[in-house]
Amino acid sequence: MKTISVAIFAAVLTFAIALPTFGTLQSAGVTGRLLCQGKPYFNAKVKLYDIDTLDVDDLMAEGRSDKNGEFRLVGNETEFTTIDPKLNIYHNCELT
Repeated sequence: MKTISVAIFAAVLTFAIALPTFGTLQSAGVTGRLLCQGKPYFNAKVKLYDIDTLDVDDLMAEGRSDKNGEFRLVGNETEFTTIDPKLNIYHNCELT
């Protein structure tokens, strides 16, 4: 019984390690300029994700906006299906 358990564990572990290598490597990129009240927004955190339906979204790239409010992210992910990129922007810009 112990030998069977070890063999099953080894097979599952091998599958889990090999799983990310199946599929197609796909890329996405985004560039932009962030403004707050008409002025460049410095140091906003930006993250590029691949939205996944059955598990946690994959972080493909992250960065921050520069002194001109500009950012550029490029990332990739290996997936069976077409990736679904999503950009998150984290900021404290309050419009009044």
